[in-house]
Amino acid sequence: MRAPARDSPLLTLANPAPTPPEPPALPHSELVETHISWVFLTADRALKVKKPVAFPFLDYRDPTRRRELCEQEVRLNRRLAPDLYLGVRGLVPDEGGCALTDPGDSEAVDWAVEMRRFDERDTLAARVAAGTARPELVAEVGRLLADFHRTAQRVPAGQGASLAASIDENFDTLAEAGAIAPSELTAARRFATAFLAAAGESLQSRAEAGLVRDGHGDLRAEHVVLGERIEVFDCVEFDRRLREIDVGVDLAFLVMDLIHTGRDDLAAVLVGAYRAAGGDPGDDALVSFFACYRAWVRAKVAALRAGELAPGAARTETLDRARAFAATARRLAWSARGPRVLVICGGAATGKTHLARRLAAISGRRHLSSDVVRKRALGLESERRAPARAYTAEMSRRTYGQLGRLAAAELADGRGAIVDATFRFRRDRDAFARGLGACAPGPLFLECRAPAAELSRRAAAREHGQGSVSDAGSEQVERQLREFEALDEVPPDDHELLWTDRPVELVVDDVERALDSRLAR
Repeated sequence: MRAPARDSPLLTLANPAPTPPEPPALPHSELVETHISWVFLTADRALKVKKPVAFPFLDYRDPTRRRELCEQEVRLNRRLAPDLYLGVRGLVPDEGGCALTDPGDSEAVDWAVEMRRFDERDTLAARVAAGTARPELVAEVGRLLADFHRTAQRVPAGQGASLAASIDENFDTLAEAGAIAPSELTAARRFATAFLAAAGESLQSRAEAGLVRDGHGDLRAEHVVLGERIEVFDCVEFDRRLREIDVGVDLAFLVMDLIHTGRDDLAAVLVGAYRAAGGDPGDDALVSFFACYRAWVRAKVAALRAGELAPGAARTETLDRARAFAATARRLAWSARGPRVLVICGGAATGKTHLARRLAAISGRRHLSSDVVRKRALGLESERRAPARAYTAEMSRRTYGQLGRLAAAELADGRGAIVDATFRFRRDRDAFARGLGACAPGPLFLECRAPAAELSRRAAAREHGQGSVSDAGSEQVERQLREFEALDEVPPDDHELLWTDRPVELVVDDVERALDSRLAR
């Protein structure tokens, strides 16, 4: 391999400019670029050169430091990928090219990690994309990681990195990158603060029990090779604090990756096999929190990479990737809050269904609508108008009882539910409670209200055929307002009032704020 002569950009790596540096040229190779590395691919080798860049979480600007980190990368990665890592090579300028040399060559101006190239169709990420990731292989990965964590060096309690500090750095860097809306980051930070307050003692106990280990730090699906033997490469070498973490945080990166690609089933297989092999990633809520943090890490990496790209399609695509990971983080935050039934109640036209649908989309929880359940019991399509007999007291009792049973089934499966109904009569609420049965915590009643003028406008829109599963028109809206029986039997901490004459995202933020407030205490 030969590359540029002595006026090559390769030589500028020792003295980087503030603008993004240029990669060295290696003929007969394909270049793949990340936010921190250049990877040159040949027929049977991969050469990874570290960019002379600095971020809040790493500093590659010093060439001597880059060499040390190349050596550390090989040593650390041979724990899980001994066949892939061949060693460190020096790079020396030569006329018409760049030659590989021994790492100790005094003429070397930079260094590369040399790896054996593998078939990228064999990564777990590629297998998932192709639909060929078999559960038994994912289970084997879980067992391998449990063994790895069991034998990895234990980090004494109090000497591991602060998870709270790492989370703060992540949000601070994202805020500076500007790829995610500030309101979204504020909400995410609020949730993380609340969860850490609730889980602080548990996290400390895990550290004291030896569950903080020198792990991998970057367990992504694209770093898992399912060849003749499973190998996991590209661990974090530049900051031991990003590796010396709770084993659950380490595993959760891969859990998140699988969930992000829509394979929640494989994520469950991975965690189940890890636990069966003796690994302890924490309970489901803790795993979800760790995975939420990892999704924000991926959002940060994508945002930083976007900042290196010129305006255009590639930059737009990378920003979209950052926002997609942010959406996954938000859904995982809902999982981490634990399974709970949210009752979206209030009179007709108060915006219950619009809010419930939005909450279900964000959280991934099932939306249970009284209108749909009521009409299904009569064999009607949800958009069809129901006859008067659908609204008798007996039919309502049956409908609310079925809503409770459906919500109970979601809780039994470890999920929560979004229940959408007026709940205006105490007898209906009692029927729902009987169907739901005992659960802790109990359902959270989110009572929707809106000014009378707004209710009239919405009811008129329905009467003009602007699509709704509800049969309530103006007359029904007024009657329900008069009939609504106060939720006096609901404990105050299980009842939240929402004004829904605002954009739905603001109302959703109120819901999340209410949940986080309860979580923190």
